[in-house]
Amino acid sequence: MDNNTFESTYCSVIYDSSLNAAVLTWKCFASFDNYRKPTTFALDILKNHKNAQFIIDARNGFEDDPADVEWGFSYLLPAMSETDCKTVIFIMNEVHQDIEEEMDMWTKEFSRYFTVLKTDSFEKAVEMLQK
Repeated sequence: MDNNTFESTYCSVIYDSSLNAAVLTWKCFASFDNYRKPTTFALDILKNHKNAQFIIDARNGFEDDPADVEWGFSYLLPAMSETDCKTVIFIMNEVHQDIEEEMDMWTKEFSRYFTVLKTDSFEKAVEMLQK
């Protein structure tokens, strides 16, 4: 791994220089270090690349452990808000009722700090960033 790429069983995080964006792609459910290491890596990308944006591909699930939600709200998002990042894009499939409440919770919390956009494909996320 270089300082622009993080790869694990649970997700991949890359810095896409053509978009100036951290792109986090979840592969499956992750918790504790398997959740926190890649999201902290994405935070480091946002810290190290001026005006970088954040794309979260959550099409392979968006459930979280309650302890990770607390950590995300109390540490991760406030730390992200101190970067130059202005826009967060969630890529999601149609939200199923069982995770709709969780998605709304995350969207509301991210919206405290960033412009939040949602789409269903990476291509549409790229179009949104280029506008």
